[in-house]
Amino acid sequence: MLPKAARIPHAMTLHGDTRIDNYYWLRDDTRSQPEVLDYLQQENSYGHRVMASQQALQDRILKEIIDRIPQREVSAPYIKNGYRYRHIYEPGCEYAIYQRQSAFSEEWDEWETLLDANKRAAHSEFYSMGGMAITPDNTIMALAEDFLSRRQYGIRFRNLETGNWYPELLDNVEPSFVWANDSWIFYYVRKHPVTLLPYQVWRHAIGTPASQDKLIYEEKDDTYYVSLHKTTSKHYVVIHLASATTSGSSPAGRGNGRCRAVCFSAAPQRSRIQP
Repeated sequence: MLPKAARIPHAMTLHGDTRIDNYYWLRDDTRSQPEVLDYLQQENSYGHRVMASQQALQDRILKEIIDRIPQREVSAPYIKNGYRYRHIYEPGCEYAIYQRQSAFSEEWDEWETLLDANKRAAHSEFYSMGGMAITPDNTIMALAEDFLSRRQYGIRFRNLETGNWYPELLDNVEPSFVWANDSWIFYYVRKHPVTLLPYQVWRHAIGTPASQDKLIYEEKDDTYYVSLHKTTSKHYVVIHLASATTSGSSPAGRGNGRCRAVCFSAAPQRSRIQP
């Protein structure tokens, strides 16, 4: 029998306008409300029952899609800061393997494996690699990973000379981060614990606990998303703010690790599109 969600009127008022949402109760940001989880389980069970007779067709379509994918796929290499980078998919592997080699070597020479995402995903029901960044001196890798399927990333650091991982974890962050030019200071964006919007820029020193990190910038307006970039000259770290109708950038500071947040935009300018 088709599950039917209960209609529970909930009034929502915005800009003086009130509307009734009968299914507002299905919103569960914590993913823990028993009545919501129970209803979703009913929907999933119903979907499995309805589609059960088509299982053979589903399997055939999936096989056809997989068969069209090359068994071994190698990306086009690119050169950055003295190294050649690429990622490959080996036969039977769901995730990529990230590699690099000296830009002065030949492409058929041995490649160094930076990350085998298949091994990182082996002990989790879900895995997504949000991004990675190598220090300017090519010795440390920052890696953003999501093991929950909620785009709540954790950043970990690996010493590429020893192969060891640093002990600290930067939790509930956005996969938007940059290294300072000293290869020791790291800038990243934290998400709001409730809305999960990226709203704070923090500075981290490698080898220290996240509790010692310094807040550089906080965006109070929840219509804006915060991200980080580095200028082409590599001399500055830039905070980028964007909403549905407006965007702007401000320097977080020099790329040498010393910085303070500076905002060029006055508050009234945020309410209209700038040329």
